[in-house]
Amino acid sequence: MPPVFNIKTLIQEASQKLAEAGVESTELNARLLLAHVLGIEEWQLSLYRTELTSNQADQFRKLIQRRSDRIPLQHLVGSVGFYGLEIQVSKNALIPRPETELLVETVIKTIQGHDAHKKSIRLLDLATGTGCIALALAKELPLAQVWGLDISDKALNLAQKNATRCGLEDRVTWIRSDLWEDVNERNRVWDYIVSNPPYIRSEEIHELEPEVRDHDPKLALDGGTDGLDFYRKLAEQSSSWTTENALLFLECGKDQASEIKKLFKNASWFADQVVRDYNDIQRILVFRRAANAHP
Repeated sequence: MPPVFNIKTLIQEASQKLAEAGVESTELNARLLLAHVLGIEEWQLSLYRTELTSNQADQFRKLIQRRSDRIPLQHLVGSVGFYGLEIQVSKNALIPRPETELLVETVIKTIQGHDAHKKSIRLLDLATGTGCIALALAKELPLAQVWGLDISDKALNLAQKNATRCGLEDRVTWIRSDLWEDVNERNRVWDYIVSNPPYIRSEEIHELEPEVRDHDPKLALDGGTDGLDFYRKLAEQSSSWTTENALLFLECGKDQASEIKKLFKNASWFADQVVRDYNDIQRILVFRRAANAHP
């Protein structure tokens, strides 16, 4: 008689192994990986009555071993949910995180609050990575013209795949550039710029969880000595690439908001909004150009 694999027992065994490896949320990780093997949603596990095959049990245990090696859960299942979209992930771009959904939500609420969603607006996602921000905004703001820009060809290839996967391939224009260095159209300006840039201090990258440190691209993490290199360039250059009443929406790290606000104030941008995340950290900064500033 072939062996019978009990779901509850498999999850308990897997959770123990993951705990020994230092993984957080062990049971949830185990359940999500088992659901992935079975081709069902995690919540359906409690309703699953079909006996697992030896092959399915082996697949599950191999995934648990890889997760124990601190390979990100999202890389193992191949995608992550982001603002109602299923976003494919890889080692070529930062894995989308819940804090960045707050960035998207802030952009949408602000634009809708100004009734700007009722007209054609020009919106740029800088350091687009997987394309998750640009795609979510394109979906939620159907009249917006959306661009996604990144320095990495591999990240842009992934973003284009995600656009096709989400049925939004005609809604976003992708640009390969280091900020605006390779943007040739000097008369191109945007009404809104959105970015979740690299903001980890270089010396702190080794302290990150292995899932981030070893599997997210360093280019998407490393913000330089103080973590503010990208913001510094953005503050200096944004006025040349934005309309008169433009807004900048930026995600930032813990304890960085104050210094970033100073950088932008010196460049004639002032903080219009500061949004705290679920841990009460000043996470999203919204900047408006000072009235007397000129590009």
